Amino acid sequence: MFQENRVTRRQLIGALALTGAAALAAACTTAAPAAPTAAPTGTAATWDQVLAAAKAEGKVVVSGPPDPGASTKIPDAFKSFSGIDLEYLAGNSSQLASRIQSERAASQYTIDVSLAGADTVYGTFLANGWLAPLKPVLMLPDVVDGKLYRTGEPWFRDPQKQFIMQIFNSATVALLALNTEMVSPDDFKDSSSLLDPRWQGKMCTYDPGVNGAGIATASAVYVTKGKDYCTQLYKGQNITLSRDYQQVADWVAHGNYPIGIGVTHQYLASYYAAGIPLKEMNLPDIPVTVAGGFGLVNLYNNAPHPNAAIVFANWIASKAGISVYGPIENGVPVRNDVDPSWVTPDQIPQPGGKYFDTYDPDYVLTKRQEARDFFASILH
Repeated sequence: MFQENRVTRRQLIGALALTGAAALAAACTTAAPAAPTAAPTGTAATWDQVLAAAKAEGKVVVSGPPDPGASTKIPDAFKSFSGIDLEYLAGNSSQLASRIQSERAASQYTIDVSLAGADTVYGTFLANGWLAPLKPVLMLPDVVDGKLYRTGEPWFRDPQKQFIMQIFNSATVALLALNTEMVSPDDFKDSSSLLDPRWQGKMCTYDPGVNGAGIATASAVYVTKGKDYCTQLYKGQNITLSRDYQQVADWVAHGNYPIGIGVTHQYLASYYAAGIPLKEMNLPDIPVTVAGGFGLVNLYNNAPHPNAAIVFANWIASKAGISVYGPIENGVPVRNDVDPSWVTPDQIPQPGGKYFDTYDPDYVLTKRQEARDFFASILH
């Protein structure tokens, strides 16, 4: 199994400096590893020039979530927008990191853009110096216009505000997903209810000992309730783990494990449509979190199709791109000109509301990694 790098904020900033130097060196060199078409400088090239160069490259390779419909809807919509073919690599970010690590060790560069989650992006992609600056090559007017964002500008989360753009920010629909044919929501008043012996062996979750949705939820529990509670819950209650988002949802819906913790909402959608009696709910003593899902957009340095990567990054961050990707990822856009009609009202963070930001880079690289390592130590 690929092991993520553990880095401090000081190490991350150092890595950022190296990343900037590497990007500058790549721009000045005359030979690229995969002989890609040279990308025009974002400030000097026009959109038409970049688009023409992108079409000459023939395609773009994008990694993203294994969400239902992603591997067809995103390529089809991008091809309609740009005329460029898109090769879509569906999978979890940690699995992608293992692939990239092996490829780069062999001087192979096969991926242009990633749509990914926070743990792997901050702890591996950025810290290892694999990313190219994104902000300088945002070009479409509706992408660079700060008035179109809830944050007042395109939302870059890395310390240098250059590499990692967050395009979704959603409040947790619920800590729990319940199959109400087998358990009653009335049995869950607060976090202590989960320790009831009745529920031993009846709960499931995405593995919190690795990067992914499981640790996004479990880290909030870890920070607010502490190690003893987490040990009693995850280990003492014999929670069943999976590293497949759909499998966790299937277990809850089919009643194999009628209580799911941190189940990703979009994987339950087909069961709601089929009339399966499900209930998602929060608990009053566990904070509501906000997160970006697979909504961190990144460009790779030494990309095989650098111009097509620029075109894709601009499109996915635009109103048109978000309108396609948002329903797939079930994400609330950071943009303010897209109506997130596909989410429930409680997923939309409210101005002045208090939320636990699980995508804050300082939190990800300290408490969230600490929590992930703790869960790995007690569950693996």
